[in-house]
This record gives sequence, structure tokens and C-alpha cells, in this order.
Amino acid sequence: MKTLSVDTSLRLARVLSTLILLWPLAPDAKRSEVIRRRSLTLLSLAHIVVTFPTMILGTLENMESRLDMFIGSTDMIAVGSLILYTGICYIEETRLHGLITEMTSFMKEANDEELAALQFYMKKCSLLHMGTIVVAFSIPVSYILSPLIQDQPLPGRTAYPFSIEPLWIYIMLFISHSVIIIQIQGAICMTITFVVLTWFGAVKFDMVCMYINKATTETEVKKCAERHQESIHFANRLSTSVGRMAFGVATSNLLGVIFGGVVMTYRKFDSIDFFKLMIFMMIVTIHLFLYAWPADYLAQSSQRVAESILNGKWVGKSPRMHSSLLLMMERANNPAIIKVDGVLPPLNLEMFGSGLSTSFSYIATLFAIFDE
Repeated sequence: MKTLSVDTSLRLARVLSTLILLWPLAPDAKRSEVIRRRSLTLLSLAHIVVTFPTMILGTLENMESRLDMFIGSTDMIAVGSLILYTGICYIEETRLHGLITEMTSFMKEANDEELAALQFYMKKCSLLHMGTIVVAFSIPVSYILSPLIQDQPLPGRTAYPFSIEPLWIYIMLFISHSVIIIQIQGAICMTITFVVLTWFGAVKFDMVCMYINKATTETEVKKCAERHQESIHFANRLSTSVGRMAFGVATSNLLGVIFGGVVMTYRKFDSIDFFKLMIFMMIVTIHLFLYAWPADYLAQSSQRVAESILNGKWVGKSPRMHSSLLLMMERANNPAIIKVDGVLPPLNLEMFGSGLSTSFSYIATLFAIFDE
């Protein structure tokens, strides 16, 4: 299987996220470029904010049909998530640019062994990343084309395209609807950047372990301590940015399960609506897993530093070397975890599994209630 490399992942994410104005600007960007980006970002947000109340109105108009109401609610969750992701990328722009720059600089200067370690992680998740991109691209196709083959109302309007109102109104609505769906798809691809950065954080700790196993002199141990400190600093900055984005993803996941679960209890609805719902549920679940998996590896890799030191042969070495090793062990006792204090528990596979189990229990309970 062809591996999706770090360069390819970043290049793809950059192209798509630049189109939707989410790729971070450099701190030294020209003033004209900053003004242009800010203006386009505000225009994009204004378009979303104007469309969102229209979707709410369309959902309220369908309250007599609970199925249509909940299907509309899932669309609203996707648009609301887009607003949240855009805000997080804007707030974290400077920090995110610094993290990306550090990773790309590392890749340019890394030796074959370091690149092989990074590629090892990318190979593990390559299939998942490519699958996510494929599913993300299926979103515009299913959501944009469905009004053309269904008697389906657009937000706040009667059925499209059969209506006595002027056709140009529906053309404008169709274009507006399509732009938002493409923005959502681009935002999903942008989050792959956050995921790749998390894998890179795990690689940095693995590099520390590798150099500790090779260290034999005081100078080499000192360099290992410096590398370890740099890895911790990177992980701390990463935790803030990725933690906020993971919180947004977890919120989308929770709301998606709540409303999507209710829709699934209806036995009769269009196959296209069912297909769209399955894509939505799949995206919110895989999206959270994309963050939980590398975050779990990051925590494990940071703790393996202490194990590497413990298993080393340091008997008879200088007291200064022992002091550096003990300091690294003490720092490694605090694993590098991604969380939002007071809001999101430590992000790892255990948290993802617990959330998935709760989601299945919720949906099973809904089926039991509606079957009675």
C-alpha cells in the first residue's frame, strides 16, 4: 500500500485549507496580505453566520415532521462546527504556524534514521488518513447533488427545484449551500495538520529514547537532555492548540450522536438521507479517533523516555551524567497529554473507547424506547 507521506499530507491540507482561509499566516507576513486574509475571513464568516439562521428557520418550519427536523439539526451541527473550527484556527494561528515551521525544519535537516522514524508513524495511520480524505470529498458530492435528485427543501425555502419562485433564488441558494459544504470538507482536511503535528510530537520523544540508548559520554547525555526539554516544550505548545481543536471535534461528535441517533430510529426515510446520515456519523466518529490515536501514542512515547533511562547501563558513570539522567526521568514521569483543563479529559484511546461505548448505549436505548 502506498504510504501518505508527511509532505503529501501537509501539502494537501495546505492547498485545501488555504482555499477556505484556515492555513496560518506567517508572523512576518506583509500587511497587505494580512488585511486581505482578514477581510476574506470576515466575509466568509459573515456568509456562514447569515446562512446559519436560515438553516434554523428551515428546521423550525419542519417541526411537524420530526424526521426532517432532526436531519436539519445534523446539518446545523456541521455548519456550527465550521464556525468553531474557523475560530480556533484564527486564535491559534501564530502558535500553529510555529509548530508547522518547526516540523518542516526538522524534516529538512533530519537524517535517514530520523525520517524513517517519522515515516513509520505515518505508515501506521496512512490508510486512515487517506480514507478520511476520501470520505471528506464524498460530503460535497452527497450534500450538494442531493437537492437535484430529491424533492428536498433548501434552508427556509420550499422544495427545490420545483417552485413558483424565480429560479435565480434557488441558484443562489444552491451556490451558497455548496460553498459551505466545501468549507466543511476543507476544515476536515485542515485538522489532519493537527493530527500530523501530534504524530511528530511522539516522534520527537522516540528520537530522545533512541539517542539515550546510544549515549555513552557526558556530552551525549547532555544533548539528550536538551532534546528532551525541546520535546517537552513542543508537546506543551501542541497540547494547547490540538486540545482546543479536539474539544471542538468532541463537541461535534456528541451533538452528532444525539441528533443522528434519533434520526436512525426512524424506519422509513430516503436512502440518500440515510447515506448522508451515515457519512455524517462516520465522519464525527473517525474525526475524534484521528485525534485520540496519536494523542495516546504521544503520552506513551513521553513515558518511554524514563524506561529507556532505567534500562540503560549507567553504572560507573560520572555523577554529573547521573544527575542529568535523573532529571530526565523526573520530567518523563509527567506524560505529555492533550486535554482542556476542566472541559476535556486526557485525550487517548481509552477516552475514545468510553465515548464510543456511551454512544452505542445511547442509540440502543433510543431503539428500545421507539420500538415499544
